Amino acid sequence: MATRLAQRLPTTGRVNERDLLRLGATLGLVGWTGTAALAWLDTPAAGLLALVWWALPVAGMVYAIARHATNPVRFSTPLLGWGVLNGTATAVTLWAVSVGAPAGTVPLVWLSDLTLGYAWTAVALGRAGRPARTLGYAAAALACTVAVGLGAASVTGGDGGGYSVVAVLHVVPLALDARGVGRRRR
Repeated sequence: MATRLAQRLPTTGRVNERDLLRLGATLGLVGWTGTAALAWLDTPAAGLLALVWWALPVAGMVYAIARHATNPVRFSTPLLGWGVLNGTATAVTLWAVSVGAPAGTVPLVWLSDLTLGYAWTAVALGRAGRPARTLGYAAAALACTVAVGLGAASVTGGDGGGYSVVAVLHVVPLALDARGVGRRRR
């Protein structure tokens, strides 16, 4: 299937794994910082504004993957997992905003998404024989698990603080991996 998709949707191949990690960290920082600001300002219709705010970063990431990522990156096991998880978290977020779910719901949804995504990535990297990177993503999954537990206990809250926690846990692991922390030097 990947071969047929690669033939029907050719790529420039200009975005490698590290570039995609950098882009993900940058877009996550922009998206979650804007979301936190809207929550702190207690703007009317903040949920809808945050969804609109996220439209450009999400579209940018999808475009970069579809048109510019190398095929090994586009069709990688970690990216497949993240696609399913982020799609599910987006659907739950849309539902939460539409029904006016309690303020802490959306940060917990995304902390759970990050927990499962980092765990999925750790397993995939472990199977690929990348122990240092596996350890980094396993540590990120553990940190997110703790944040989910604290969020469930209302420590992270639903205000800008909850979104700030999501921002840190989204950006830091990706940025560290993009910088090569935990990778063997060649």
